Amino acid sequence: MKHTPRLVLIALLLQGLAALAHAEGNPYDDAVHVYGCADYPKALKLFIPLAEQGDRLAQFQVGMMIEQGQGTDPSLAQAFDWYLKAAQKGVADAYFALGQIYSRGEVVAKDPVQAYAWFDLAMKGGHAVAGDWLRKESSRLKPEELPKAEIIVAEWLNKFKKP
Repeated sequence: MKHTPRLVLIALLLQGLAALAHAEGNPYDDAVHVYGCADYPKALKLFIPLAEQGDRLAQFQVGMMIEQGQGTDPSLAQAFDWYLKAAQKGVADAYFALGQIYSRGEVVAKDPVQAYAWFDLAMKGGHAVAGDWLRKESSRLKPEELPKAEIIVAEWLNKFKKP
């Protein structure tokens, strides 16, 4: 029984260290964890401040959650805005999402030139299936439209570089 104060002290010290470790945790990782637990309203509340502060991955995540109605009412128009912010920071998944939106003509006019350009950017950024979508979209382009798409890609790459 004379070791009880020492054990209490050790327990309090460990508890304090655990609290400190949690306090210094990565807010993005915390939000991803909550998202993985399917608590979408809470995850969205955690991602939005990060996205507003310019976190490129949080911007994409907010766009995806809003598009799918996870934790909020779905809004492709709002999702589009978040995808564009993430795209300006080089997020290949955001390029791909924008390509799909232009390919389907949702929220924006259907535009095979823009769709091709976004899919090309996504592919160049390493997106796993963007090449398949790029080939599909290229079949929709008129011969004179391909150079226009390539100019969009070149301008985008020069203007917005990945951090």
